[in-house]
Amino acid sequence: MTISGQRSETGKRVLLTGGRAPAALDLARQLAANGHQVFMAESCPQHLCRRSRAVRRSYIVPEPAIHPKAYVEALKQLIEEERIEWLLPMCEELFYVAGGLTELSPLCRVFVEPLDKLRRLHSKWEFIQWAAQLGLAVPETRLLTSQQDCLAFMERAAEEARLRHEAGGPAATKWVLKPVFSRFSSKVFLAEAAADGWRSCTQTIRELPVSADAPWVAQQYMEGAAYCSYSIAHQGRITAHAVYPVRFTAGLGACISFEPVRHPGIDRWVEHFVQEEGFTGQIAFDFIEAEDGTVYPLECNPRATSGIHLFRPEDRLDQALFAGERQLQSEQKRITPQMDRRAMITVAMISYGLAAALSPAGRSRFSYWLRFLAGAQDVVLRLRDPQPFWQQFRLVYWNWRKGREHRISVMEASTRDIEWNGGEMN
Repeated sequence: MTISGQRSETGKRVLLTGGRAPAALDLARQLAANGHQVFMAESCPQHLCRRSRAVRRSYIVPEPAIHPKAYVEALKQLIEEERIEWLLPMCEELFYVAGGLTELSPLCRVFVEPLDKLRRLHSKWEFIQWAAQLGLAVPETRLLTSQQDCLAFMERAAEEARLRHEAGGPAATKWVLKPVFSRFSSKVFLAEAAADGWRSCTQTIRELPVSADAPWVAQQYMEGAAYCSYSIAHQGRITAHAVYPVRFTAGLGACISFEPVRHPGIDRWVEHFVQEEGFTGQIAFDFIEAEDGTVYPLECNPRATSGIHLFRPEDRLDQALFAGERQLQSEQKRITPQMDRRAMITVAMISYGLAAALSPAGRSRFSYWLRFLAGAQDVVLRLRDPQPFWQQFRLVYWNWRKGREHRISVMEASTRDIEWNGGEMN
């Protein structure tokens, strides 16, 4: 690993953003291990990479969601002062980087798509519509932009459930309701429309804070096995790719255990979508595989995700990121993780994972949870770079304080200053 303060003769000078995320820390370590000089720009003063030996220098910058113009100006200054060659956004600040793309791209290579393309992928409504236009199977999804839409949806879904039941079908249909722009499965409700009316969440649906400026979607609940994918692409060509099943999560939210699997159906789906999109950057998807083998997309994250944890420095993810025209034109092998890789967010696995494994629905998974806990590598702890492990507790405390200050959950507080919900950037 490149130690902070050392210089590389051949590596690139890379500016990462989103240092609060374990994925950013992992990528910083992988890049440093392969001779690149890593710099970090973060608006959270207690971010995870603050004291990492993989990061040459770390800078605190304005909060992009609150001061987007000042944020872009700070990045421009850092790029010029540190002679940055590549800017790699890692979290939702990516959208604010894309908003300043015309100012940033003359200074270095910015690994993001224009904002209008990212918005289409970030939107849980527009993404599903676009996937359907490409001929891909998608779950039934309905847009809700007013209370009238909510009431009309409830009436129609109940009537459809009644007709299906009369035709010999199931007595009820489950629906997932969520904001068009959201993250970590926050503010997600599961409702059930039955032949004799709604069995749950009736009052909740009627009181959803839905508007044209803050739309929601009602999406058909898909039974099946859940998977996530993570890919790096250049001009529609995938240079790195990983698929992993969803075994343990933080509540209804993010995956906390990671093991790669081979899934040709998801591989083909992602390859087709990325090629049709002509996408450049990091991109991730959430899927459900139905019992008949059909792969259904749930949502898209046009940014880095925890799939990065499946790669090691020797896999050379940096080559996938910095692929040049010559490499793209050649038959370069796509980088995939080794099948024996196991990674986890240990603190979350001990809390959320154990609770899930001991629940009545999850008791059959307890032995698997125990084996995984014993055999997986923590995504934060490294003996040669120990400070981030202790820093994660400072980060949690910081988010807890922010949550109390703004009367929101710790999870919501963790992205409050970087999230983008599709509005104008003032």
